[in-house]
Amino acid sequence: MLVTRHLSEHSLRGDRAQQLLRFLLEHGADEFSITVMSLLDTPAPFADAFEDELAPYERPVAARRVVTTVETVDVKRPVRLWTFSEASLARLLSFVDTGLLHWPAGPDGWLEDLAIYRHGDLVLGLLSHEREGVLRLTPQEHVDVAALDIPSEPTSTWLDD
Repeated sequence: MLVTRHLSEHSLRGDRAQQLLRFLLEHGADEFSITVMSLLDTPAPFADAFEDELAPYERPVAARRVVTTVETVDVKRPVRLWTFSEASLARLLSFVDTGLLHWPAGPDGWLEDLAIYRHGDLVLGLLSHEREGVLRLTPQEHVDVAALDIPSEPTSTWLDD
């Protein structure tokens, strides 16, 4: 049974974000989604570079659970997916050096709302604008994550789990 806990920007500061992503990979996470953003009719070299770097890991679009700020029972929608592996994680990390919840919009393009899945189930869902996320793990996995000094809370200010 998965238990939902909430993350804040503080939870993912420093190397905590990288530690959490590696933990999820080691515990069976196998795909991720992220929203690649750009301004209309404007060249977006950052967004283009991300798509080029991650192209070898792209999977077909599929319906997955997503995190929202509205009260709904279970929101699933089609999302772009990439394989989550050691190699794709290394490439992903090269684009998120300012943090998983800090992707400022700009003319070069940007990334938002990272989600990590394990066998199709959402295990990590972040909402960039709210600077919060959900972590859906087993009770023991939550204990293990807390032991990595990655704090989480039972409730959230903005997110619906």
